[in-house]
Amino acid sequence: MVSKYLMLSSIFLAIPVPVSADIYKCEIEGKLVMQDIPCPEGVDQSTVKVVIQNDTSKKYKPYQPAPYDPSEFSDFENQLIKSHKVEVGMSVKALEFSWGTVRRINRSAYGPEQWVFQKGIYQRYAYVKDGIVVNWQD
Repeated sequence: MVSKYLMLSSIFLAIPVPVSADIYKCEIEGKLVMQDIPCPEGVDQSTVKVVIQNDTSKKYKPYQPAPYDPSEFSDFENQLIKSHKVEVGMSVKALEFSWGTVRRINRSAYGPEQWVFQKGIYQRYAYVKDGIVVNWQD
């Protein structure tokens, strides 16, 4: 009996339901203000109806990187790409052709970006500054 209710509730949760909200547009002290509560008394107010809908009908194509074109790279980078290696000084475009699509990019206030590449449980890292590999670790 409980499983029947769980199944029915999961079906209802999967159906996209539009949600609407009112946004109040006011002019206060010469500034346009948009808020979710009515405008103060004595202030001109207009209401904007906002409809939020989770449209699950859109189908997105999976990411397809541009095809590899050896003429875009130096002989040095082409050699690295073919052998799936990385060296300091190579471009990020060559890096991605060599190691594959980056899984995550970690940024900090100081130092280069850390690009994380993963294949199965194996991770390797490239450190990138201004579009150029400045260090790597595998």
